[in-house]
Amino acid sequence: MNHQVKIIGIGSPFGDDRFGWEAAQALRHSPVLDDDSSGWIEITILDRPGALLPLHWQGADIVILLDAVRSGATPGTRHRLDACDLPGAGGSCSSHGFGIASAIGLARALGNMPSRLLLRGVEADPGWSGSGLSPGVAATLPAFVRDIAEEALSLPGFHASAAVNST
Repeated sequence: MNHQVKIIGIGSPFGDDRFGWEAAQALRHSPVLDDDSSGWIEITILDRPGALLPLHWQGADIVILLDAVRSGATPGTRHRLDACDLPGAGGSCSSHGFGIASAIGLARALGNMPSRLLLRGVEADPGWSGSGLSPGVAATLPAFVRDIAEEALSLPGFHASAAVNST
């Protein structure tokens, strides 16, 4: 049995908050995901979706959210959480007002949760004010993308490979 996976890069055009976008874009060109046509993996890039985030994962069995994270860890630290691990599923988990945890809380209340939801993020540099990614976050990107591609293809119910649908 195959499952649809939606990988959603979340962010904005500013500094390290671009990380989710950059990771999703790199996944679209990943050689790990490049050679198959099964169409079970869809990659989307969203600009601060807020309460609309659950609409973007409708129909997916598995969702992997990619985003910059601020937890106080060293910039460039990789994070991996299941939705059930997020503190305060009804509270805000980002600087965007209505964050990922709030979107998950809303989706739970509406019965719109995928069977599995993962948050994969990289710790943003709070002192970075550049237009692109900070050096520590940019250095993490290639290994992060490789890990996400390999994880997506190893999820239960998948063939050895899957394809990417750009949205």
